[in-house]
Amino acid sequence: MKKTLAAALAALLAAAALSGCGREVPPAAPATLAVASDLHYVGEAIEDGGELFTRVVEEGDGRQLDYIRSITDAFLAEVAEDKPDALILTGDLSFNGEKASHQELAAKLNELVEAGVPVYVLPGNHDVNNYAAATYLGSEQAATDFVTPEEFEGIYKNCGFSAADSRDKASLSYMVKLNAGVWLFMLDTQPYYLHEPGFPYCVGGVVQDGTWTWLEKQLKKCAAAGAVPLVALHQNLAVHNERFTTGYRIYDNDRLGELLAQYGGQLVFSGHLHPQHIALWQGGEGQQVWDVASESLAVWPYLSGRVTVRPDGAGRASYDYEAKPTDVTAWAAATGQTDPVFEDFSAFGREQFAQNSTSRGADKFVEALGKEDAAAFRRVMGEANVLYFSGALTREAADELTASPDWAAVTRAGEQGVDTARYLSTLVNEAQGDHCHLHIDPAA
Repeated sequence: MKKTLAAALAALLAAAALSGCGREVPPAAPATLAVASDLHYVGEAIEDGGELFTRVVEEGDGRQLDYIRSITDAFLAEVAEDKPDALILTGDLSFNGEKASHQELAAKLNELVEAGVPVYVLPGNHDVNNYAAATYLGSEQAATDFVTPEEFEGIYKNCGFSAADSRDKASLSYMVKLNAGVWLFMLDTQPYYLHEPGFPYCVGGVVQDGTWTWLEKQLKKCAAAGAVPLVALHQNLAVHNERFTTGYRIYDNDRLGELLAQYGGQLVFSGHLHPQHIALWQGGEGQQVWDVASESLAVWPYLSGRVTVRPDGAGRASYDYEAKPTDVTAWAAATGQTDPVFEDFSAFGREQFAQNSTSRGADKFVEALGKEDAAAFRRVMGEANVLYFSGALTREAADELTASPDWAAVTRAGEQGVDTARYLSTLVNEAQGDHCHLHIDPAA
């Protein structure tokens, strides 16, 4: 009888140590994480480096998509060397949801998983049911296959879905216990069911009704276990820029912030905006949740985050975050790349971003301001973008911008109603401290 009871107790204890997918959950301990967002990966089958795709890059928003495969390879090599407990990717994995891009990226991520670094992904607004998916071969743009939600899950099954301790039936959201003290919630906020040929993808994000129910249930379990919840989503919880709220801040963000704060959440990871930026969501009763919006990995200086979470086993933790640039030149040297652009890829990328992030609407600048003022305006805008997107637009840097002779062109443009001048004014007016580092003490 005693042996039977002892065996039953041992079985119960063993079951308690197992997650919902049958794997053993490590005991509570510090967790080290790598975090990145908005890779906008372009597969080799999607573009041929020709004039058409070059024009897409040059007339875009500054993303360095012509070298995104190299940037991604360099980033993943650094993660493999760092060996964090997990890599988190917060959406917009692909350029425009092309199946070929997803499949090629997933193959690279699977190699990292096989090397011992778990990868957890969620979709962004570009990734699923995207009717803008296309190839850029020769001089012709042509529609290509996109992925459905089911196909997205299948392609990335080894990157979170098969390891999930809990799955949401209403979306692609899931939860994974990184260890007994840190539970990771990958929150799918994409309304891809609304996409159609005339409306290829939504920009804004929402939490589905069923997902709210699932999320609160799992957060209650997390709190009962004395663990801390770490949440990743694509759109933002907090306001990072007053000009970019609709379509960027998640709909019903206060409801999400209040729910997370209620169950011990202090930190979320997002992306979507593309600049590196840290903001604080504050509730009506003094609740606080920090939102780290990662810079797009496709934008100079190709930042990703390194995070250490130290749980205390009682539902509290301290957090240390640092954003670091990807050293593409070092990767190129180690892998024998011969393209001369890799000799100083950071300088090349900085110049390209300053140029390409100001090219959209450049003709209108000349028309509205004249050639001389338009050139000055673009110089200021390029420098402002370089600082802002890299998380380095401090108060001192903003003051230097407004004190430069070129800023007079921005002032004159504002007087003429040029909307981009208001964008630059917002950047310098909201400029504050360091957006590449964050320390959070345990909640009281």
